[in-house]
Amino acid sequence: MRSMRFARGSVLEPLANGDFVRLWLANGLWWQAMWMEMLALGWLALELTNSPWWVQVIGFYRAIPLLIMGLFGSVITDRFKRRYIVWTLQLVNVLGTGLLALLLFWGRLELWHLSVVSLVLGASWALDWPTRRSMVPDLVGKSRTVDAMVLENVIQGFTRIAGPLAAGYVTAAYGSLGALLVLVGLGALALVLLSGLKTDSRAPSAGTWAAGWAGRQGWASMRASAPIFGVFLITIFMNVWAFPYMNLLPVFARDVFGRGPEAMGWLGAASGGGAIVGLAAVQLSRSKLSNEWLFVAGSLLACTGIIAFAFSGTFGIALLMLFCSGLGQAGFSIMQSSIILVESSDEMRSRAMSTLVVAIGVGPFGRLQSGAMAEAWGVQGAAGVMALLAGIGTVGTAVLMRGFLGKK
Repeated sequence: MRSMRFARGSVLEPLANGDFVRLWLANGLWWQAMWMEMLALGWLALELTNSPWWVQVIGFYRAIPLLIMGLFGSVITDRFKRRYIVWTLQLVNVLGTGLLALLLFWGRLELWHLSVVSLVLGASWALDWPTRRSMVPDLVGKSRTVDAMVLENVIQGFTRIAGPLAAGYVTAAYGSLGALLVLVGLGALALVLLSGLKTDSRAPSAGTWAAGWAGRQGWASMRASAPIFGVFLITIFMNVWAFPYMNLLPVFARDVFGRGPEAMGWLGAASGGGAIVGLAAVQLSRSKLSNEWLFVAGSLLACTGIIAFAFSGTFGIALLMLFCSGLGQAGFSIMQSSIILVESSDEMRSRAMSTLVVAIGVGPFGRLQSGAMAEAWGVQGAAGVMALLAGIGTVGTAVLMRGFLGKK
C-alpha cells in the first residue's frame, strides 16, 4: 500500500503511514463486526430465551474476560510483536462466529454454545483492543496520537451507524444465520489487511508474570497520574452504569416500541450518527479545552442522552435522544485512549492500557445489574436510573480529584 502525503499538522497526517492505514481499515472492519455482533447475538439470545435477563447475561459473558485479562494481559502481549498478536486474535474471532453459524445451520445451537463463544470472543477482545491502540504511537508518533485517535473514531463512528443497521436489516431479511455469516466475512477481510502489516512494534521490554498479574507496574503508573486515574474511574462508571443500555436495545425495539430487528438497528445507529457529528465538535474544541475537560463533558452529555432516551415516549424521540448521547460518546471515546497514550511513558504504555481494560472489564457487572433491574422495573427504569448514577460518578470524579481538570 503506497503511502500518501498530507500537509504537516493536518489531522490527516497519520494516513501518510502505510501501516497505520492498514491497521485503520482493519479496525474499521473490526468495529463493524463488533457493533453487528452485539445486537445480532442479543437478538439471538432474546429469541432463544425471551428474557431481558439472559440477553444481559450473554453480554456479561462477552465482557467479563476484560476484567480477568486486564490483570495480566500485558504479560502475554508484551512478549510478541503486536502485528502477530492482532492477526491471531482476529482469526479467533472468525473461528468463533463461524462455529456459531455452523451450529445454527445444523439446528443445534443452544444457549450454552452462545455463552462459551461469547466468553472466547470477549477474551480475544480484551487482548486485541489494547494491543491495537498501543501500536498507534509507534506508527504515527506521540505528537500525532490524538489525530490518529480522531481518525480511528471517524471510522468507528461510521461503523456505529452501519453495524447496527446491518445487524437489524440482515437479521430481518436472512435471520440470525445471515448475520453470523456476514460477521465471518468481515473478519476474513480484516485478516487480509492485517497480513500486510510490516511494523515491528512491540513493548520495549517484556513484563514479568509477577508484575503483570498483580498489575503493580501499570497500577503504579496510573495512580501517579491524575489524568490517567481520572479516566480509569470515569471509565468504570460509564461502563458499569451508562453503556449497558446498548445490550438492551433488542428489548427496547421489540417490547417497548413493538417493532422488529430493523428498529433495533436504527436504535443502535442513532448514537453512531451523533458520534460522527461529535467528532467535528471535539476537533473544533481541542484548541480551547484540555483533553480532560472534553472527556468529562462528553461523558456527561452521553449520560444525559441515555436518561432522556430511556424515558422517551415515542420511537422518534428515542432516536433523537440517542443521537444526542452519541455526541457525548465521541468525546468520551476519543479522549479515553488519547489521555492514557499521551500521559504514559513508552515503557508503561501497554500496562497503562491494560489497566483501562480492567476498568472496562468491570462493566459486565453493570449488565447483570441492569438485567435484574429490567426484570423487576422494566428496561426503561433500569437504563435511566443507571445512566443517572454514571453521571453522578463522573461529576464526583471531576470535582473531587485534585489535578484532573487542572489544565484549561
